[in-house]
Amino acid sequence: MESQQSPIDKISNSPQFKSFMNKLATLGILLTVAGSVMKLSGVQTGVTLLIAGAGILSIVSIFLGRIFPCPFHVGEALWKFSMTLTGYASAVVIMGLLFVVMHWPGGSRMLMIGVGTLVICAISWLFFLRYYRKNRDIKVFEEQDERSDNN
Repeated sequence: MESQQSPIDKISNSPQFKSFMNKLATLGILLTVAGSVMKLSGVQTGVTLLIAGAGILSIVSIFLGRIFPCPFHVGEALWKFSMTLTGYASAVVIMGLLFVVMHWPGGSRMLMIGVGTLVICAISWLFFLRYYRKNRDIKVFEEQDERSDNN
């Protein structure tokens, strides 16, 4: 029985989507850098470029769970959830940095919430990797035992 993929999964697994997201991320980085340089130079349009670049990077970071496939054979749902949570946290951090640079209220709170969530995600990744390595080693030893039994 084949597993049904949702339309979002079909689109996000396509190479065109990943290529588009890479190009969009590059555009966001260029706009953010150009806007930052222009704002530091005193050019007023730099603010617009900075806001546009930070917005694009926030949108791209939300799709982290769809861009990077699960590198493990187990826990694919947990991986997607973790990467999606990381994407949202990254978006909050990027927007918080924008708020701090623009001296808008709420920037420091956004940074604390976003960075705190990223730290929690990093810790969960470490436990996930540790669990996977432990199970992978057991699986390798079982396969070696089966090979020696067959000989």
